[in-house]
Amino acid sequence: MKKIVCELCEGTEFTKEGGMFVCQGCGTKYSVEEAKAMMREVEGAAPVATGVPVTTVPMGNPNQQQIDNILVLATTAYEAQNYAEAENYCNQAIVLDAMCYKAWNLKGKAVGWQSKIDNLRIEEAAHSFCKAIDFAPEEEKEELKTQAVEELKKLGLALISLRKNRFSVNPDKEELNGFTLAIKTLLDSLMILLSHGNAVGMPDGYLEEVASEMNLAAVAALNMARKAWNGVDHPSEKDFDTYLGWIGNIEQLLRQAIDTSDYDDEEDIIRYKNLKIVLLEPMDAKSYKRVWNSWNNEYDWVVEYTLAEEAKETRRRKITECVDKIVELQKKIDDKKAAEARKAEEEKQARIKAYWEAHAEEKAALDAEQKELETKKESLTSEIAGLDAEIEALDPKGAVPSEAEDEKLRDQIRDLENQRSKLGLFAGKEKKRITEEIASLYGRCDSLESKIEDEKKARQAEANKKMAPLRKKRAELRRQLDAATKRINAIVNELTKDPEA
Repeated sequence: MKKIVCELCEGTEFTKEGGMFVCQGCGTKYSVEEAKAMMREVEGAAPVATGVPVTTVPMGNPNQQQIDNILVLATTAYEAQNYAEAENYCNQAIVLDAMCYKAWNLKGKAVGWQSKIDNLRIEEAAHSFCKAIDFAPEEEKEELKTQAVEELKKLGLALISLRKNRFSVNPDKEELNGFTLAIKTLLDSLMILLSHGNAVGMPDGYLEEVASEMNLAAVAALNMARKAWNGVDHPSEKDFDTYLGWIGNIEQLLRQAIDTSDYDDEEDIIRYKNLKIVLLEPMDAKSYKRVWNSWNNEYDWVVEYTLAEEAKETRRRKITECVDKIVELQKKIDDKKAAEARKAEEEKQARIKAYWEAHAEEKAALDAEQKELETKKESLTSEIAGLDAEIEALDPKGAVPSEAEDEKLRDQIRDLENQRSKLGLFAGKEKKRITEEIASLYGRCDSLESKIEDEKKARQAEANKKMAPLRKKRAELRRQLDAATKRINAIVNELTKDPEA
């Protein structure tokens, strides 16, 4: 006959309590799965004498169909956001089977989303998730852990978003402390999973998102405070105190945002810049009171309170600290990026080296080809330079014959013009003669223009005829040079290419 045999005392009498099988001999508790594994044939086994009547233990849960129906109702209520109703159904299922992990898991979600500012139930949700993980089949535990962490993250961000909305319109001390409590609750709920043996890590980017929400809350609160302050013509002492209190709380929230995560330096630079603005904000703030002016027989507004010079100096010092922090963080970011770039390059070079060590023959062939091409490239470059010199030497320079004749005529014109300028007032006939001769010379110059152009064209044509084969050869050499250069670049790229790219 098959019976459950206790692993400790080998007793065979068990009762079922709260979903667990309890040995009546030693009191050891076993889950359903463990009890099934402990079933074995027992012949002539006498029950351990305990004075407790033997109880027949049915295998499986006779209420399973009812539990399944209740879970359907719980899921439907949860999806309809009727979280209290969903929690109630889950509790009914747990009464019927305290080890119903699906009910515990859904209860955790339903409980968490019933949280209110004055009644946070996120930690209670974490405890329910722990129960679900404990009772779940081994193959489902890891997935349930992942789901639990993600659900706690959503709950936490929803709580922080609610805090942000409240602080944005009323940045008083109570709301500031609410942020502190909220962050503690988020971390404590995750620690519940961790301390219970359900090893989980901080979700990637979780604290960074929280810090971002806090920064947004501070900026919105500052805008609100500015609007409220600027909307009062003559702020009273009470207005002044309220305004300074708001500014102080906004400053503290920004500092909390900066301290929340160590992995968002670039965002912290923005927060320090915001902090500078907040610290500078009330420097010139003043409150006023009305004082009777007997001279004018009326009340005048006079300044009552403003920041003391010592308080202003403290703010200036804090602003300087913000500037220093920004410089420090930017250097840290730049150094980190540079280090990452160096590391990436070193790893790349190591991969390249390892690859070519494994392909030595191929590398040797490429190296030899590159060396041959470099020699060819040097030879082609030298030959092209020689052709350039030959072509340059053939390029016509200097004046054509008609240009020399033209220049001679123009020299004569300049001499005649010089003579004419020296003639006196009564040398009219001589001036006329010289003028006519100058005109004649200009006419001869004009007639030479087309001849000069023709001579230049003829000379250039002759030079082009001689340069044509040289230019053709140079073009072919340049084509070969381009091809060699292109192939060299391809080899270099091949030898320096990241094998994993």
